[in-house]
Amino acid sequence: MRILIVDDESELIKLYRDILTKFGYSVDFALNGEEAVKSYEKAYNKGERFDCVIMDYRMPTKDGLEAMREILKLDKIGKIIFASADDSIEKEALKLGAKAFLKKPFGIDTLIGALRA
Repeated sequence: MRILIVDDESELIKLYRDILTKFGYSVDFALNGEEAVKSYEKAYNKGERFDCVIMDYRMPTKDGLEAMREILKLDKIGKIIFASADDSIEKEALKLGAKAFLKKPFGIDTLIGALRA
């Protein structure tokens, strides 16, 4: 499974990458929503779409909700899991098409369970 991690905290990206690669996932990352949309679009157009995006909400340049809207406009069946400490946007994220909302901090089992769902 190919995963795109989108978060502006590089230490958190490293943690996700370390955990997910141990579970056999292939991991790419973007540091903001704008990078995420570009990475997703590039992969999608090459026929190498991501199986899942783990998306943070508050980031510079473009927030997670805006990035998710653009990704789902491109790929209506894209799987996006929101991972944010800001649970005030949970309902909106799910309404817009997120498959799950994980409130930071969360455990490894929660993350792996959401990816496998």
